[in-house]
Amino acid sequence: MPASGRLRRDEAGTSVIGTTFGFVAFLGFLLFAVNVAVGLYARSTATAISFDQARRLAEQGSSCHTDASGTEQAVVDRLDGWWRRVEVVAACDGEVVRVRVDATASRSMLPAVLMRPTRLAELHRTFTVRIEAPR
Repeated sequence: MPASGRLRRDEAGTSVIGTTFGFVAFLGFLLFAVNVAVGLYARSTATAISFDQARRLAEQGSSCHTDASGTEQAVVDRLDGWWRRVEVVAACDGEVVRVRVDATASRSMLPAVLMRPTRLAELHRTFTVRIEAPR
């Protein structure tokens, strides 16, 4: 800036362009951070719901074979708003209950091209809970 405090004509308007690019970059990082936070919340909620259903199934003891389909449907119903293509497989073998959940996120603030490399849009979990019965 010259000593007179005025911008030269060839520098006029450059602060608007720089500020715009800086603001767009800031919004991009903010959007990514919010998307990661919402994704982690959805993942944590899905994990808690699935584990709770596995624990409830294990508490039933020997009757868990008949209630496995009810557990699968309960997990799908509760995850339906946050996740799409939810696949749940519940199995009992007499000693342990296994609940496997595979899902894809239904909500994202970022384009799919940016979400694919981060693997934040996918959920693959297997929960194993021991059946504890009195002897």
